Amino acid sequence: MEIRRIRTRDIREVLGLLDNAFSAEFHRWDVNLSRAERLLRFLLAGGRFPVRCLRVLGLEFEIWVATEGEKVIGALGQLEGKIPSLSGIAVAPEAQGKGVAKALLRHAFADLRKKGWPLVLGSVRAENEKALELCRSVGMEPYGELKIYAVPFPPRALPVIPKGITVRPATKRDIDSVRSRVPEGLALKARLDAAYSPWCLRLLGIHRSSLVAEVAGELQGFIPLQVGQFWKAATIGAPLLFGPREPTFLALLAGAVARAFSFRPSTLHIVLPTELLTLEGIVVHMGGEPIGTWVQLVRYLNRREGDGRAG
Repeated sequence: MEIRRIRTRDIREVLGLLDNAFSAEFHRWDVNLSRAERLLRFLLAGGRFPVRCLRVLGLEFEIWVATEGEKVIGALGQLEGKIPSLSGIAVAPEAQGKGVAKALLRHAFADLRKKGWPLVLGSVRAENEKALELCRSVGMEPYGELKIYAVPFPPRALPVIPKGITVRPATKRDIDSVRSRVPEGLALKARLDAAYSPWCLRLLGIHRSSLVAEVAGELQGFIPLQVGQFWKAATIGAPLLFGPREPTFLALLAGAVARAFSFRPSTLHIVLPTELLTLEGIVVHMGGEPIGTWVQLVRYLNRREGDGRAG
């Protein structure tokens, strides 16, 4: 078995593996695989010149493939932003149980360690015990949980910004202010860094933005929003709340829904961390239905497998 970077001739095999592994997720998110194929062909054209350009602009990504002979038997995505993350691991049915997934993960860990990253993140559905056991076996540790709700767009009921609260687009100064108020802890840091948005992400069809709520100039909360041209759902990320939880969440949610209108999504996905599940009644009132809980995972790259705990 060999592990290497994806090549143009691998694209259809890789997309086939991902579609087989995540067909239900792709259907729920209405992922457009033909557009994804065209983008990958563009990025891998000219000796990966577009990929090198993105790297210069502050965005680095890899798709690792495991091969036997000329056949692709596994694939794993790796994205490096403020915090690197891994996603989309898929193994051909006939190659499962042969250590392909572990080999891909360990290869990604080694690549990120060589580049000087201290850690890498990932996420797995809470009910996917097989995937969780795989992650544990290579030293990935849980540090939080997120519950995701699907809301039809437009929602059945629109949230309204409570009187006295102003919602506006976040600026870099706002983000720095929010960062200074976030207590130590990986879950909160990762939630804030989810709004990191190098403009070159738009070259990949990904649009990220974030909003803040304030009262008399005092920040009350923050929420990220992401949409993409390869799927028809918009994601309203997990918020950070500093003011009264329900009014602040209502205000941020109303602002995010209004902004999502310009992208005309078919569905909204709203993310709530477990400590904010007391607010799920607001999401349910909008027509939201839970579609799953994801375990957030971290691998500290300066530790051996099995050493230490997530903070």
